[in-house]
Amino acid sequence: MSKKSVINFIGRVIDYRKEAPIRGAKVSLKTDDISLNSYTDLEGIYKFQISPDKSKNVRAEIFVEASGYKLYRGLINLAPDKKDLGDIRLGAPSNQQTVLQNNQQNNQQNSRQSKSNKSDLTPVITVIIIAFFILLSLAVRSSPRRNPVYDRSPRGENIDDFRR
Repeated sequence: MSKKSVINFIGRVIDYRKEAPIRGAKVSLKTDDISLNSYTDLEGIYKFQISPDKSKNVRAEIFVEASGYKLYRGLINLAPDKKDLGDIRLGAPSNQQTVLQNNQQNNQQNSRQSKSNKSDLTPVITVIIIAFFILLSLAVRSSPRRNPVYDRSPRGENIDDFRR
């Protein structure tokens, strides 16, 4: 294939927990017309060179084999304008599912975490609101009346005594 007649699709394979690149992983791409293999480099990056006529809005199956990890299988869409295939995370729970199923599970987990975080915050918010109202009531409560600091009339003397 000449350089002008191919599209370079790239992606990266990383560890799910450590977010570290996985090197030496075998990445296979399969469609009805294509069957390609690539290996990740030190940064976990793999690359496929595909001719433009075979990569126009094609749904492909991608497999990743890496030492110490379960086989990954996912679905991707190849399109000439989308050359970055993104990250594939190995070591995640139930790696055998498709990319779409993983995205749905992540969305559901985020939703559940959001709901559990909200329920975890309810007692904290309640305590903050109660403390606010207690402080507000203490601040609004009238302070005891005090004698003025400076009284112009001397104590015990009648004002009329000074007029004479």
